[in-house]
Amino acid sequence: MERSFTPSAWVLLPDRLLKTHASGKRALVNRNESRLIIHFDCFISHATVPLLVMSTSLKLAADDDTNPPGRRPARLTRAEKAEATRQRLFDAAVQTVGESGYAAASIAAITARAKVAQGTFYNYFESRQDLLDQLLPSISRRLHALVRQRVLEAPDDAIEREKARLSGFFEFLEKEPHLFKILSEGTVQAPRGFRMHLEMQSASYRRALEYERLRGNLLIDDPVEMDMLTQMLISTREYLSGRFCFEDGQYVRPSAGVVETYVKLLQGKIFK
Repeated sequence: MERSFTPSAWVLLPDRLLKTHASGKRALVNRNESRLIIHFDCFISHATVPLLVMSTSLKLAADDDTNPPGRRPARLTRAEKAEATRQRLFDAAVQTVGESGYAAASIAAITARAKVAQGTFYNYFESRQDLLDQLLPSISRRLHALVRQRVLEAPDDAIEREKARLSGFFEFLEKEPHLFKILSEGTVQAPRGFRMHLEMQSASYRRALEYERLRGNLLIDDPVEMDMLTQMLISTREYLSGRFCFEDGQYVRPSAGVVETYVKLLQGKIFK
């Protein structure tokens, strides 16, 4: 419920705070069962509004269990506020690099997008490069989580699991299209982060292949060959994404034929 504000009126907001239009100060709103009790002490222009207690039989429609009667909404701790600020800076960097490349991701551009002061940046990151080198590893962890979930949902079959890995990668790109530019420029602009990303993805894929090997689903057994196969499969999905998932810088969902042809390759159904 909302009402216009005048010096003798009040505004009831859904978050149970009453704000004066003139001063912007807050007033605490408590509820006792179906009765509404509002306490405020603020200034309108230069006239003091005395402590006022108002009661009404109106029951708030916004009532819920998260803020029981008489309890103020929970406030973020200092650590939670700091983490929220750090995440805003991180998200701003991802969006800036994803849209315009690493070169455009200056500290000024990142902090402006995150709506924080430039000096605040150094409370969370040692340098611009420190932040940029953290982008790919962070995205890599989210990618691994999604692909792993899709593999767990797939039928209990080696080929089906590999299909799920490729399809899951495409799905992740659809959700986070910034990854492609961050990845494609990362070798030069964020080499430390790129190496970490590659190591994380390689280790994950290598574990997946070892799982298949132990179950007798692979025709190769040599560790060196296993390592080379890992890099081939990773490279294949990244090249396929660049070729079939983007047009004019925008993500497009690849046709089902991309995954099906990939499966034929895995099954040895390409050459006679």
